[in-house]
Amino acid sequence: MAKLNSCFQRLFVFFNLLFAIVGGVIIGLGLLGQFAYNDSTSEFENQSKGFLVMYLVGGITMAMSLLGAYGAHREKRIPLIVFLVACFIGCFGLLRLAVPTAMYRSEMMQIVEAKFREGLPLNEASPDVRQFTERIQLNLKCCGLFSYTDWGNNVPDSCLCQGEDDQMEGTCLNIPYRLLFLSEYRMTGHQKLIYKQTCFPILEGYLAKALDILLGVSFGFAALALLGAVMSAVLLAQLRSSTVGVPVVFSVSSHPSKFSFSSHPPKYTELYNEPEKTEK
Repeated sequence: MAKLNSCFQRLFVFFNLLFAIVGGVIIGLGLLGQFAYNDSTSEFENQSKGFLVMYLVGGITMAMSLLGAYGAHREKRIPLIVFLVACFIGCFGLLRLAVPTAMYRSEMMQIVEAKFREGLPLNEASPDVRQFTERIQLNLKCCGLFSYTDWGNNVPDSCLCQGEDDQMEGTCLNIPYRLLFLSEYRMTGHQKLIYKQTCFPILEGYLAKALDILLGVSFGFAALALLGAVMSAVLLAQLRSSTVGVPVVFSVSSHPSKFSFSSHPPKYTELYNEPEKTEK
């Protein structure tokens, strides 16, 4: 069996075991997210595709990491070669995702804003869109996507300031009473208090942070995948250089039709010339 640098070999195994743990964490986060999503709502079925991607990424990461650790521990070339190819493919795929996202980030934000504007006015939108928007308004304490007038003349009760603290902080806005959809809430003369902040700027900020996290994770994993490929290439080079080949000797006999191969080193004999005999 070929001998590798023990320190480098252990470092490579530790590197892959750490990556396997990361893959398991990704799968665990996907499971937790799916359970939480199923418990809270079931309106948007397309969300399940995101969890499927997390399972796929986590499973592939764990499998390739364990394969690389096995190849380094047992000093096997084929697992290391497969790991090397997988690292190069993963690095290329992550860069293919991250680089265009970073280059066209502003255009993506404009597309998202245009998609939200297509749902206006909110009072004429589908029930799913209205419920989704009202849930955002309750959680983020905002009203409307771009303005409270997105609701037309039917501003819902989710826009109303719910506590005295909100009023003290100056986060509320007075609007005419006739614009409110319900009539059982707090009035100030002929006006009512709604949240001044609109929802889309808050969502845009969250989306920008999500893109930053995505880009950071993508570039980070691409760098680690490239590092794994380099380390596996070094191990393969050590395996190749530490394998000593046995010399093969090709000899030709005196007979012109006979050739022979031998794996043993040639035997050397001392050659000398006999002294010539002189005539007496």
